[in-house]
Amino acid sequence: MNRNRTIKREKGKTLKAAILFFISLGALIIFFSFTSFNNTQPNWVKGNLHTHTFWSDGDEFPESVVQWYKENGYDFLALTDHNVILEGERWKNFPEDHAALHRYIESYGDEWVELHSHEEEEGIKRVRLKTLEEFRTLYEDPGEFLIIMGNEISNPHAVHLLAWHQNKVIPAIQGSSEEREKMIRETVANLKAYRQETGRNVHPALAHPNFTWAITAEMMLNVPELRFFEVYNGHPLVNNEGDEHRAGTDRIWDIILANRLTSGKGELLYGLATDDAHNYHGGGAGPGKGWVMVRTGELSPEAILDAIDKGDFYASTGVVLRDIGFDGKKLMLKIEPQEGVEYTTEFIGTLKGANLDGTPTTDSEGNEIENTTLTYSNEIGEVLAVSNSLSPSYSFTGNELYIRARITSTAKHIDPNSGKVLGNQKVWVQPFIQKQK
Repeated sequence: MNRNRTIKREKGKTLKAAILFFISLGALIIFFSFTSFNNTQPNWVKGNLHTHTFWSDGDEFPESVVQWYKENGYDFLALTDHNVILEGERWKNFPEDHAALHRYIESYGDEWVELHSHEEEEGIKRVRLKTLEEFRTLYEDPGEFLIIMGNEISNPHAVHLLAWHQNKVIPAIQGSSEEREKMIRETVANLKAYRQETGRNVHPALAHPNFTWAITAEMMLNVPELRFFEVYNGHPLVNNEGDEHRAGTDRIWDIILANRLTSGKGELLYGLATDDAHNYHGGGAGPGKGWVMVRTGELSPEAILDAIDKGDFYASTGVVLRDIGFDGKKLMLKIEPQEGVEYTTEFIGTLKGANLDGTPTTDSEGNEIENTTLTYSNEIGEVLAVSNSLSPSYSFTGNELYIRARITSTAKHIDPNSGKVLGNQKVWVQPFIQKQK
């Protein structure tokens, strides 16, 4: 009798355990099935933060530009036309035989396209450009695809700063070419005022510093509140790599990090990769060359800007990361492998006590090159470790001012607009500093 009761109790326990197991398993299945941008589960989202359309000097209608990015696997897109946001009434003139105009009419229909014959010029059509609010519902899907209003704050002296999630145009600062540093400083101050006024977490990012060799590392150093810049810009005329005499953007990044962290003036500088897309019909500054991957639990302008503000993103021209981890002393990366592709990770940093003195940069004949970044010691931005692992890591020794990572793969970086090989695919991981006890 007692033995039978014991067996019944054990069976009951087993049955309860099985029920609890399957309930737990079901809960887990439900949880993972419904993981989305609507909860706090972190996700990597892909976006371009520098894009042009017919609203300024791009060569395509904004609707078609947005469609390209959505169809090519992006999660968000910022429209950043020069000195304008996509609001209000704007008309553009086109020849009647303009190819983009014909495609636009064929794609969207006569009821959508608003055009008139030009009153004074025969053969010219005037087309009203649609505002963001008019066309965003064609493409936006909650948790799937997002369009962000932006603005490239630009002046004729190649001082260009990006800002996002605005409800008004942030004006460009005017002045002479000798006042570029002042223009950067005042634009940064204007965005700070806008941030405080609106509560929107908007920070400016300096675009393409080496375009026409306009911006030097020293100008950026003298604006310690500047926290973002383009380490990669897809426009073919921006000199990302520098040249035989002038510093590239990678080098500029290290110069600023080393000097800021040694002096205590300024915060970490974070690097973006962007398209700066203008041309959508072959060659030039086309789409799909560089982007950011942002870790966020929600697909919204606020969540994306908050993550970028914290440096919780990486810049890429093709390499994909599964994860970035940092425990205060060790930086850990996980690379998403592609079949037949190898990866080289360089952990780049500057050691405490490095020589930070800069000297004038000269050409091959010894003549000083005006308005260019100074030449600094190779102690700045040293490659402190190299790995070919898919899970590379770096442990701080305590001697580093910072560590950032650059990963280069053997896969080719191909311009989807022209088919041209631009080099090898890369990733730039944001800088980290060792946390003190």
